Amino acid sequence: MSWTDVPPEGPCYPRAGMIEIPIELGERRYSVSIGHGLLALLPDLLGAFAGRRTVVVSNHRVWSLHGGRVEKGLRRLGPLSRVLIRDGEPHKSRATLEKVHDALLEAGLGRDGLVVAFGGGVVGDVAGFAAATYMRGVDWVLLPTTLLAMVDSSIGGKVGVNHPKAKNLLGAFHQPRAVVTDPSLLETLPARQRRSGGYEILKCGVIADRSLVRSVARAPEGLAGWSRIDMENAIASACRVKAEVVEKDEREAGLRRVLNLGHTLGHALEAATGYRRFTHGEAVGWGLVGAAWISRRRGLLAESSFDAIAAAVDRLGPRPRVSDLEPERVLETLSRDKKARGGRVPFVLPTALGRVVIRSDVEQAEIRRALKVMAAREARLD
Repeated sequence: MSWTDVPPEGPCYPRAGMIEIPIELGERRYSVSIGHGLLALLPDLLGAFAGRRTVVVSNHRVWSLHGGRVEKGLRRLGPLSRVLIRDGEPHKSRATLEKVHDALLEAGLGRDGLVVAFGGGVVGDVAGFAAATYMRGVDWVLLPTTLLAMVDSSIGGKVGVNHPKAKNLLGAFHQPRAVVTDPSLLETLPARQRRSGGYEILKCGVIADRSLVRSVARAPEGLAGWSRIDMENAIASACRVKAEVVEKDEREAGLRRVLNLGHTLGHALEAATGYRRFTHGEAVGWGLVGAAWISRRRGLLAESSFDAIAAAVDRLGPRPRVSDLEPERVLETLSRDKKARGGRVPFVLPTALGRVVIRSDVEQAEIRRALKVMAAREARLD
């Protein structure tokens, strides 16, 4: 299977300064609205939900920085409650999910209620899974606050929590009713989190948009000081790539697996370190290097393309070390990957900038060699 970069027809522009990308899923259709300052327009953008009882899920840092603006807009729609959860991948857990369920119940949320996720990927995944499972499913809306969430977890309806032994093992498909992305929120985002989102943008480019790879490669190191226009365009380009894939394969029966580029090794690195060493994006960055090397070793990817991918990953900034990880531990976590079939985990391998294939015959020896290459590249960056 392969997929080349065929761009969609492009977004609509219903408001000046706003990009709208529709996700066409029949009765589950929704739009991703992108633009600086959109939080101020929440009463208009979410006007269809006026009168509903709403619970907003966020974390303490995001709420302390931006909660006032969101609360003001949401209170104009109807009764509002909130629940704040702890941030970080270790807290994307069943215990946190139960806390959110309890908050929905205490708020008196009914089947006609609305859950609003205001935060990064952890908040979105937990809030979305809570919405999917509370009273067998209630509507929810996403207001992503990190670059990673804006280009990845906010699109596609994958929600869930981690099991101590495997990432995202418990989850569901539950599409949001709307996504409102305000890149002005990134002004308070720590540099490490900005870089983390950059790896996901790069991943989308490697899958299906050569120009996006070039854009990331030319961007300031770590994306620091990237212009407002360049940032909005990069977010929109990454969202278009993911939107087109999701429209064709909502439940990951085939094509949607291409979005796992970099994630197979990345998830294993996260699980092998207890979700405490790497941000998700950093793990995906390392996974991109590993997948590209396996593809190059197999003769599927030109050396120049491997170098371009690895250099773009490195330009985004430093990543936590991999050299001290025991390969057998990484292989053990790979064996529990929820995508495994017949004891093998499918790998998405780049064959060019903007083109990938899926292979289910990657051997453990290849993975061990890839880990060695990753460790050697780490040494070069020190």
